[in-house]
Amino acid sequence: MNPEDYIKWIQLIINAFALGAAGWIYKAYIQNLKATVTAKDEQMKVVEKNLNLWKDRVSELERKTPDFIENALSKRIKIREEEIERLNLDKENHALEIQKKNEELLLFKSELKKTGEVQNTISQLIEDFGKFGDFLDKDKELETTLAGYVDVDSGQLMLTDPCYVDSQWKKQPYEDLRLFKDKETGKTYQFRKDFNHFDEKIKGFDHSVNELLESERFERIKVDKKSEYSYSYAGSCYATLSDEGFGALTHEKGHEGAAVAFNTFMGDGTYPVYIETYGGRNIRMYVDLI
Repeated sequence: MNPEDYIKWIQLIINAFALGAAGWIYKAYIQNLKATVTAKDEQMKVVEKNLNLWKDRVSELERKTPDFIENALSKRIKIREEEIERLNLDKENHALEIQKKNEELLLFKSELKKTGEVQNTISQLIEDFGKFGDFLDKDKELETTLAGYVDVDSGQLMLTDPCYVDSQWKKQPYEDLRLFKDKETGKTYQFRKDFNHFDEKIKGFDHSVNELLESERFERIKVDKKSEYSYSYAGSCYATLSDEGFGALTHEKGHEGAAVAFNTFMGDGTYPVYIETYGGRNIRMYVDLI
């Protein structure tokens, strides 16, 4: 084999290696591009996921703002007004339902008013006194949170400082003194003495106590128990069974401030408790009693 043949074989081998190297580099480049595209796709997925999380967070915060609460209450008020208008077309058959809707409407309007009043109070404080620490910061937001639920088995609730329970709570016997007078005879009847249930008939009458009260044959005799609004279960009952349906319970020395007791619209049940905060501080608590 002459020298020129050797040179041709060497060039062929070099060309083969060059092509192989070029092919490997090209393959590596393509794989790198694919990896880059895959990484970009993963980044896009992460960004979209974070974006959705922030959207959910924004929606959650918006639901806590007074504007959202006002809008929600306004919508509920509109719905109740439309229901009342519809029921008014057939008042005779829907009298009780109309009464219930009217009561709900008054409740919603009251809550709407209170929500606006709290926000206005904060704005007025900021205007009058300027920023007061971190509390009256204009950048803070008014938020409403469901704190929990409270069970009711006596048709009443009491607001008090827990420290008074151990030191001042009294075990005072409760006298359920509910008196009713027969307008025609002037005779007085006492609950749990002359009758135990309002749907039962008293001897000598053809109608139940409820029916006698509804027809105004019976009238309730007011018994002033304010002097017995002690810090006790009995005192709470006297307050919540009064005409007002609530009352301030007294300390041992006789001055008010131990607690406030109030009855519930629907009697026994479980009722939600809400807390309004401003900048992380509690500024108002309320309970839906319906």
